[in-house]
Amino acid sequence: MALYRSDAFVLRTYKLGESDQIVVLFTETYGKVRAVARHSRSTRRQTASYYQPLMLLHVILFGRPAQPLHRINSVDIVQSLRHLREDFEAMRCGLYMTELIDVMTREHEPAPELFALLRLGLEQLAQTADVRMLLRLFELRLLMESGYMPQFFCCARCAQDVVSDPATFSPSLGGIVCSACVTQGRQTLTVRRETLDFLRQALTNEAETLPVLPGASAVHQEFEQMLHIHLTSRLGHELRSYAFLHL
Repeated sequence: MALYRSDAFVLRTYKLGESDQIVVLFTETYGKVRAVARHSRSTRRQTASYYQPLMLLHVILFGRPAQPLHRINSVDIVQSLRHLREDFEAMRCGLYMTELIDVMTREHEPAPELFALLRLGLEQLAQTADVRMLLRLFELRLLMESGYMPQFFCCARCAQDVVSDPATFSPSLGGIVCSACVTQGRQTLTVRRETLDFLRQALTNEAETLPVLPGASAVHQEFEQMLHIHLTSRLGHELRSYAFLHL
């Protein structure tokens, strides 16, 4: 047995007995781990309010590296990110980011680049006036880092240039497709050239940079639809927080 230290975000919690709970943590050093937080549901405990999403913690875990369940030895707040819980729109965006990280990661697989992405995304929610664009950029970076990025620069099936306007996006084929290959995809989405050009621009920007969204709301709608159907296709199910995001 050993002690392991890391910054961590809470992804989920489960009740355990009368006063304990199992906390699913996304740690910077060890990836996603499960740990028992003793007496963490007791209101007499100072740390009772620590184990909730949208809060950055520093935890010391007790156990072995690959064991299914650790024990939380101590916990401290690094960043409370209070603004995310005080603003309804920021809160639901933050919960959506958190669930995306949860479903796109496996336990005991370190992913420091995804940890940095989540931390940056949550911090930027308080700094940007365009949270919709921030979510789209977060989804793009997550797909890129996870190896699930669709093909947006040429036909996903034959690798030829796509010159048609509008273009066609196929989640089953993994990206945009040319007119000759479009019949091979089961579910498709029509995408205008303006949307495709903007998406390519977003991919060439750094994670800290938010590209300027064109004035047409239809561009963002197509942008969101493309990423949403691709994520749903890859995951095999709808995210619970997606409906909450559109209340």
